[in-house]
Amino acid sequence: MILKEMIRQLSEYAKGMSVLYVEDEAMIRTNTSLLLESIFSKVKTAFNGRDGLKAFELEKFDIVITDILMPEMNGVMMIRQLKEINPSQHFIVTSACEESSYLLELINLGVAQFLLKPIQTEQIIHVLLEVVTNIYNQRKVDEFTAQLKQDLLHQTTLLEQYKEAVDLSTIVIKTDVQGNIVYVNDLFSQISGYTHNEIIEQGHKILRHPEVSSEFYGQLWKTILAKQTWRGTIKNLKKDGGRYITDTMIKPILDEFGNIIDFISISHDVSELFDLNEEIWQTQHEMLSLLGEVGESRSHETGNHVRRVAKYTKLLGELCGLEEEDIRLLYSASPMHDIGKIGIPDAILLKPGKLDNDEYHIMKTHSAIGHDILKNSARPLLQAAAIIAREHHEKWDGSGYPNALSGANIHIYGRITALADVFDALSCERVYKKAWPMDDIIAFISNERGRHFDPDLVDIFMNHIHKFTAIATEFRD
Repeated sequence: MILKEMIRQLSEYAKGMSVLYVEDEAMIRTNTSLLLESIFSKVKTAFNGRDGLKAFELEKFDIVITDILMPEMNGVMMIRQLKEINPSQHFIVTSACEESSYLLELINLGVAQFLLKPIQTEQIIHVLLEVVTNIYNQRKVDEFTAQLKQDLLHQTTLLEQYKEAVDLSTIVIKTDVQGNIVYVNDLFSQISGYTHNEIIEQGHKILRHPEVSSEFYGQLWKTILAKQTWRGTIKNLKKDGGRYITDTMIKPILDEFGNIIDFISISHDVSELFDLNEEIWQTQHEMLSLLGEVGESRSHETGNHVRRVAKYTKLLGELCGLEEEDIRLLYSASPMHDIGKIGIPDAILLKPGKLDNDEYHIMKTHSAIGHDILKNSARPLLQAAAIIAREHHEKWDGSGYPNALSGANIHIYGRITALADVFDALSCERVYKKAWPMDDIIAFISNERGRHFDPDLVDIFMNHIHKFTAIATEFRD
């Protein structure tokens, strides 16, 4: 730290502090006093130990700066008597080389700061900053402690109840800056199944669930090392191999200079809530699948069609890198792609032959009908289903329906479902056609790359065709 910055910090920390300066040489006393008065709110001078003792008996001083060899009473004797008055008094001793014989006795008296004469400005500033910083920090601690005691006096009963509630419901972990766990509370041990010693000795690695990626933890550490609070959900591993899920907040703890001391993690076990949400999601998925099957049953198609389409869309979503939430929405909503067919007359829907132009025009309205059925819901799942119902017959080149969308203007849900639906339609027998051979299906989809289908999706589909045919085989009619 440069001298200018040291003086600035010293002046800031020394506000309201007082100094007793004891020095028998008048010139040194005068010059040093001028420096001290530019820093401290109050400076009192004395010309020997006895004079200094009298001044100290009349008032308190934060710091006593004293020479050693002085008439009537030397600095060592004065310090000994001042220590009896205030054992925690802060001292700085100025000393010439020939006075070194006194140093051991002064150290035994608890003096830790010394200035070698002749006193240099940078030297005294450095020592003063060290002493003042210690006093400043102690005052802050004392102020905080006094405030805390006052608060506790008024709220002891309430705080005890809060503490009990926290201990019963909150997982607490303390981690150092190297990532080592240094403390866990009892609840954490109970939930994880590990003892305190096992967790502290083996660290986070025994808690990491294999389904949670290294990238997840990398981003977490990047956030907290940037002195930001991280919040999120973490899947953890129990000692018995099970899993538990926590809603977690990790906060970096900083010192007064903004340096990270350690990290405190506060978590709540939300495994039951997560399981409940998962059950709700599965229930929604099953309901939409059943509704999709009902819609398909009108055209004499089996429920396996919507199951296969859901499986294909989920696989395509994973292979093209969609977010997990999008994949879940796509998987659960895609069975509703043809729900609008409930509004198509049987004479058209069940016609075994080719539709004429008027009939085909009516058939195409099932996309808009399906969208209209679903569009007014605010639920993300039904919103996704509405998009799929409307756009799964749009084509990459703009020749599809109902809105002749093209390229990326077609929602990715619609593009994925379009490919999955056509692949399944060609693979299976319908009232109006026989099932196609797989080679013909592959040739058709390849030929429609960039026309009917998103070219990137076709490439992904072709590179993993064996996975799609495996689904077709497993869930065949």
